[in-house]
Amino acid sequence: MAYNPINIENRKYLLTGAGSGIGRTTAILLSKLKARLVLLDINEKGLNETNKLLDNEAQTYVCNVCDFDAIEEIIKDSVQKSGKFDGFSHFAGIASIMPIKAVEKETAQKLLNINTLPVLQFAKLLSNKRYSNNGSSFVLISSVYANVGSSANVLYAMSKAGIQGITKSLAIELSAKKIRVNCIAPGFIKTPMGDGISHFFEEKHDEEVEKMHPLGYGESEDIANAVIFLFSDMSKWITGTIMNVDGGFCAK
Repeated sequence: MAYNPINIENRKYLLTGAGSGIGRTTAILLSKLKARLVLLDINEKGLNETNKLLDNEAQTYVCNVCDFDAIEEIIKDSVQKSGKFDGFSHFAGIASIMPIKAVEKETAQKLLNINTLPVLQFAKLLSNKRYSNNGSSFVLISSVYANVGSSANVLYAMSKAGIQGITKSLAIELSAKKIRVNCIAPGFIKTPMGDGISHFFEEKHDEEVEKMHPLGYGESEDIANAVIFLFSDMSKWITGTIMNVDGGFCAK
């Protein structure tokens, strides 16, 4: 048998935000490695389109990740149908470009409700032995903006810095259950979410941002590959780590 250090065949992973962007790309690559997938997104059309691109059909659920009760029902239903999970990754998220003078409590809460707090519910449920296999791996998604400052980005940075704190605390708490918890902090990736905020900036903005990355803009595959590494046994002695996958952005 050929040596394959990334052997995740038949392992079961839950991905949120799988209807587009990095979540979709990660689902596609995991399916090529014959993992079993449970995909969540609030966008039913995007979720169905993702499923059509997979090598093996996934379980899909239209879900608002702010709804903790819905998350619990989905996990219970999936375990009943196809067994326990081996990990999850939370890609669902929204951006925010807003100076501090415009910040309102409701806007801040919205970002936390989508970007940050669902991680607690997924981790709570999928660290339960009723729903999770031994040796599970949780891969959380932060941002370089949790590590560096940026004007008019305080809300997004807050939501992603919270992910990093969650990562380190959960890694310690769940180590007794042999559950690893790690975090990826992406640099700028060409995704629909990023394209959706480009109109906030001048025409040369994208060019200037690309120059901030020694290796240029990243692609969805760059983040997906890192997620797969952290899901696999190649990273079996890694937990509580914040992995910058940023084309050198934070090295400058």
